[in-house]
Amino acid sequence: MSGPSPAAAAPAGPPTPDEALAQLKAGNAAFLRGENNLGHVHAGDLDELQGGQHPIATVVGCADSRTPPTILFNQGFGRLFSIRVAGNTVDRRGLASIVYAVKHLHCPLVVVMGHTGCGAVAAAEAIVDGRAPLDPSLEEMIVPIIPAVLDARRSGAPDMAVRAVEENARRVAEKLATADTSLAQAIAKGTLKVVAAVKHMHSGEVRFLGEGSPAAGPTASGPVLEHA
Repeated sequence: MSGPSPAAAAPAGPPTPDEALAQLKAGNAAFLRGENNLGHVHAGDLDELQGGQHPIATVVGCADSRTPPTILFNQGFGRLFSIRVAGNTVDRRGLASIVYAVKHLHCPLVVVMGHTGCGAVAAAEAIVDGRAPLDPSLEEMIVPIIPAVLDARRSGAPDMAVRAVEENARRVAEKLATADTSLAQAIAKGTLKVVAAVKHMHSGEVRFLGEGSPAAGPTASGPVLEHA
């Protein structure tokens, strides 16, 4: 007999940030073992979600078709609030979506998830290295990633491409911690954690890049993140 779907098995009360993070880690570990809970997800799971949603995590991910958060973290309906754009950066509308998830849906965890082999990061590397001109139509995607590429170049890491992906995820997570007063206050109260992660393309493993919430200081209304 099939087990309960991830949506039906959701706890009655909201998890703490650490509990939500543990659930994502357990979900990715199960995915890597081939224990796919999503096979038990069905249309009937939507019935209990008609009154609203209470996601355990907001995932700021890349739009790459190979990085769907629900599959990587083995989660069903109502579990993840997803914001996806090439290069996993955040603009004003993305920030508003995150604030909505935290402030109104009481989401306890924000994960900024990059991935190895990211085409947006590779495009930024090509600009930095002088191998390609900046395409004006792609400027809003590429320009926000360039500082992470420069950080990676200065690091002297053996794999600059992976380091650039990691730095990009870290930078976005760090900026989110002070991008809006409500996020900073939630972090200070311990009701929110913001972490960076990288999905490794060859395996599907999601590795978290340090789990402490970035320090949040006093802030006014959040700046636009894409041009920091």
